Amino acid sequence: MSRGTPSPRTSERPQHIQPVETKTMADWNPNTSEVTPEDIRAVAPVLEKYTVNSIVKDLWTRPDLTARDRAIITVSALVARDQSIALRHYFNVALDSGVTPGEISEILTHVAFYAGWPNAFSAVAILKEIFVERGVGADQLPAIEPKLLPIEEALPDENIRVAFGDQQIGPVSLGLRHFTDDLLYHEVWLRPGLAPRDRNLVTVAVLVATGQSTFLPFYLNRAVEKGITRAEVGEILAHLAFYSGWPVVITATAAVKDFFAGRAA
Repeated sequence: MSRGTPSPRTSERPQHIQPVETKTMADWNPNTSEVTPEDIRAVAPVLEKYTVNSIVKDLWTRPDLTARDRAIITVSALVARDQSIALRHYFNVALDSGVTPGEISEILTHVAFYAGWPNAFSAVAILKEIFVERGVGADQLPAIEPKLLPIEEALPDENIRVAFGDQQIGPVSLGLRHFTDDLLYHEVWLRPGLAPRDRNLVTVAVLVATGQSTFLPFYLNRAVEKGITRAEVGEILAHLAFYSGWPVVITATAAVKDFFAGRAA
């Protein structure tokens, strides 16, 4: 179904279309997907088999991540990689899995800093259409100037980050240091629209999906401090292999392995 064909609002859905938390991904809703199983079967029957059996019925039902967590990392990776053909479906999956419109709005803003404004802008029209269909109003979106979280709550490793900025960023670019300190870390990371654990989940997903393994150890340390477990990190990698491709995820395994080995030492 083309993106121009609107899907029904949540309250008007047919009874057989249930939230993802209830029936996982097994009910593939053609109203929210650019590509249907029938479309795939017409050109690549084996791909349709793997999509249904391995992604819908297996991956999304594995226990080490909730459906909500999987929706967050999927949307984050898709926006970061500008894979807009899948966004309509997965934005709806996220909303049906318990991610609020405000949280999706914050995810979009956060990903802009880690994957670039153009990739975030590519998702805007799709998300705007979904919000209109679902009756999402401005009152459900994050405040522009909210009361920010305390630094120690959102950034438990702030002293390490500041030292890195002093050594690596400041001597090279005062402008980058200014925007990194004042905007990214002392504003975006302190916004309350995403819980610190969720914001870390988004960041790790984007770094893995875009092949930015160099910075993974630093962000993994923060993610673990905010409650993301080793088993969950492993499952993030398995999940993203289907959405970002095996090579980019295999590349990330070395950084993840070294990070946890260092913590155990």
